[in-house]
Amino acid sequence: MRAGSSRGRREAGAGKPRRRAIALAAWLALAAGLGACARLQSASDSTSPANLSCRQASPPATVITWWSAATDHDRDDLAEWCQTVGPVVFHSPQQTRALRGHDTLAVVSWNLHVGAGDVDALIRALRAGEFTAGKPANDFVLLLQEAYRRDDAIPAAVHFAVPSRIAARRGRGPDVSHLWRDDALSLLYAPSMRNGLTDVDREDRGNAIASTLPLAQPTLLELPLQHQRRVVATAVVEGRTSAGVPWAVRVADVHLDTALAVLHGGPFAARRRQAESLVAGLAATASDAHRATTIVAGDFNTVMGASESAVGYLRGVFPDGPAPLGVTTFSGPLGFHATLDHVFVGGRVKSVDVKRLPGRFGSDHYPLLTVIGF
Repeated sequence: MRAGSSRGRREAGAGKPRRRAIALAAWLALAAGLGACARLQSASDSTSPANLSCRQASPPATVITWWSAATDHDRDDLAEWCQTVGPVVFHSPQQTRALRGHDTLAVVSWNLHVGAGDVDALIRALRAGEFTAGKPANDFVLLLQEAYRRDDAIPAAVHFAVPSRIAARRGRGPDVSHLWRDDALSLLYAPSMRNGLTDVDREDRGNAIASTLPLAQPTLLELPLQHQRRVVATAVVEGRTSAGVPWAVRVADVHLDTALAVLHGGPFAARRRQAESLVAGLAATASDAHRATTIVAGDFNTVMGASESAVGYLRGVFPDGPAPLGVTTFSGPLGFHATLDHVFVGGRVKSVDVKRLPGRFGSDHYPLLTVIGF
């Protein structure tokens, strides 16, 4: 489905507070219900994180850096979530050609709605220059939320309740492995949770980074458990400008929780806690290569948009991006729409431009395109 301009009339005409409040309340209930699961049983204290299925990697020799915000309170619960998903996927072939100069880098953040979004159509539009004034964006990084993976490596025997399956109503695209097998992109995929319980066509879902440039230093940050397990995928892409000046960008692909957290300060406090843990995890796993430029982007589930404290906190930590777009990035059921998706930039760059793309390409979220100049 295609929409109009990024500053279209829907945003300007959303001035019926009562109807919007009703839609917001209904959407909150729906969002909580989509991933609802029964109270998970307690895992054994002897369960080692290193032995859990979600901490394994494909291919097996892959080295992944892990950081977790798990506390004594939620460590066992996170371990149970972890046992229901398959291994991390990382494919990043070594560069075989001389790397041409890159004075800009295009980064797209997009929630795929578990296969509803047409990634290949987006890639074709990027390479055709549809969003960059006719100049093809031949090299890019995709930060994808709600990517799904279908694989027999996902555990068959599950002893815990899991989130229900999200499946596109009008057909769905291929799973995340398509991005490296068919599109020849470098890929880091971190499953956060199971996508339904069925033993036939087992699926999990989570965050993926796909790039035309090699991905280095793959790192995963497990956020504190609020409602569902959430894992931030991060990696480093490197290049040189046309003048030969090297640059490095660390990208972080984020999907915060829809937790209601009624007894723990409410959803705004829950997302603020996850935002603070995200920053702590980025700092704890930083290296010299990470300190040049950082892009943190994704679906933050901020139903109140830029006014949520998590957004203000992250803009304070990453102050070099543009002002909030103030446009709808999500259109959901019952007419509810909101600014759930954001981009934060920290580090020295010559320029940063962020815009919402004009269509949703089948998803319920609009992609956000960030072009940084070096």
